[in-house]
Amino acid sequence: MPRIVNHDQRRREICDVLLTIVAETGINSATIRNVAERSGWSTGVIVHYFRDRKDLLHGGLRRAAELLSEHNSRVLATLDGLQALEQLLEGSIPLDSRRLALSRIFFFFFVEAMTDIELRKEVTEYLVSWRKSVGLALKRAQELGEVSPDINRREIAKDLTGLVDGMGLHALLDDAVLTRLQEQSPVRFWLRRLVAQPGAARIQLTGPAETTGATVP
Repeated sequence: MPRIVNHDQRRREICDVLLTIVAETGINSATIRNVAERSGWSTGVIVHYFRDRKDLLHGGLRRAAELLSEHNSRVLATLDGLQALEQLLEGSIPLDSRRLALSRIFFFFFVEAMTDIELRKEVTEYLVSWRKSVGLALKRAQELGEVSPDINRREIAKDLTGLVDGMGLHALLDDAVLTRLQEQSPVRFWLRRLVAQPGAARIQLTGPAETTGATVP
């Protein structure tokens, strides 16, 4: 009787090997041959699921997005307010090997998406989903009284995710920045600027041209 193969699971396993390689040695090492050698499967098995290197990398992007989405869902289901917000933001900073792989492959495709319209749509969907998760955490933080009710959480979500992406990009290009981030993530420092304090001046966000901020201690 032939062995029944779960093809979706096999794809995920191949992509997980790819992400491990990306974390260890970067995108250039993410080839069909290297994934085959690392996984123990033949190159024929790999190309059965991914027709070429570009398709394999695209699979890695989708797996990275899946892992990040799963992480965000767990955070929102188990944590509240600022605790959830901190975990959501740090989930996209290369603080360990898993997040380093996610960052490397996301930024690789961010560049590709600038000239590939179809890919741009897909990448944009990932970014919108992430901002929505951050916005939900901010909403809960407002309900808990941890954050000023005056802030525009959609705009703040864009600001915070953009800040995190900037941190990640600099970390990938500068080992000194990467080391600093891994030793002490600055996310908590920035989140303290959102904490509502009695008597502090609050800025009502009404549009992108206005100062984006909330309570500053």
